[in-house]
Amino acid sequence: MKNLKYVLPLFLLFALVFVSCEEEESPTREEEEIEVNTTSIIPSTTNGRPNNVLGCIEINSRITTIEVWDHGQIDGDIVSIIANNERIIDEQVLDGPNNPIVVDYDFSNNGFNFVTLYAHNLGDIPPNTCTIAINGEEFVLAANQEANGAINVVVTGYDVFCSDADGNNGGGDDDGGGNDDGGGNGDGGGSGKGDFKFWIGEDFGCGNISVTVEGVGSSTINGYFTTTPDCSNTNAGGNFNNLSPGNYSFSANCTDYSWSGSMTVTEDVCTTLRLTL
Repeated sequence: MKNLKYVLPLFLLFALVFVSCEEEESPTREEEEIEVNTTSIIPSTTNGRPNNVLGCIEINSRITTIEVWDHGQIDGDIVSIIANNERIIDEQVLDGPNNPIVVDYDFSNNGFNFVTLYAHNLGDIPPNTCTIAINGEEFVLAANQEANGAINVVVTGYDVFCSDADGNNGGGDDDGGGNDDGGGNGDGGGSGKGDFKFWIGEDFGCGNISVTVEGVGSSTINGYFTTTPDCSNTNAGGNFNNLSPGNYSFSANCTDYSWSGSMTVTEDVCTTLRLTL
């Protein structure tokens, strides 16, 4: 019994060493994998209207301030703005840049997110167009009551960039309510095919505009329209007919200006896209 005072500390020391060895030998827990959207998630349709993809922007912070106002002349445009299938502006009348609609929004996805414009009317000067600024970076969306306008928004820092958008137009669910810079007019180019027409609403003073659709070819815009044309109207050029449904990259340029982005061709639908400054 008199040696107990020596045995007990030795036992505790052995137990401590044993537990320490057990902890060192146990496997380390794998780091939780971060989910990243590596391609566009814009749905093909929203509220029954096809979504035309008009471009892409990259932002450094997912926490944003979004400002929306009428592009060009204030003409009574009524819009809803959808971000990642969440309606952040619901059926509001657009004013000018001195009185924008302002909302704060947190883009929750790593990599690709999106914003969609849904038009509730055409205003006095069709189509429905708005300027959107996300953390000060401006872009223009346009839509009518046949098609929606959408843009990819990439949260950077995950090795994902706007250049990755071309491989996929999305695959998200038909949700929210969107609208686009263009707008289908209901006439297709025949069974299994779709038509697309680029157009302008004013003379930009830069001569003819050459439009090239990747993998398809080129067309020249040599005039402008005061109202949204139909794809059957070949005046002023910009027509691409009988295209297979899907997503295409396009570029356009004249002596002073250039445009680029993505477009969506929908089966048996005429879709128009207005180029704006």
